[in-house]
Amino acid sequence: MASAIKLSVFRGVENEEPDQFWFVVKAVWEDQGVTDDNIKKATLVSTLQDRVLTRYIKYSTDHLNVGIATIQDALNKEFN
Repeated sequence: MASAIKLSVFRGVENEEPDQFWFVVKAVWEDQGVTDDNIKKATLVSTLQDRVLTRYIKYSTDHLNVGIATIQDALNKEFN
């Protein structure tokens, strides 16, 4: 049975903490045994909204074969 843990939504607004968001996301992936970057990217899309989702889509389109760690670095630079 799949885990019922729901990831929080990240919008990239001032009161959100990107490091805390990534910590929770990675903990959920580890708990669920998710190791494939493509699955991580798919689940990540459902947690991003507003400016962060727009930035993620643009970055992913421009960098098709990057791993999740590279995407995390790019989003951290943008929203930290």
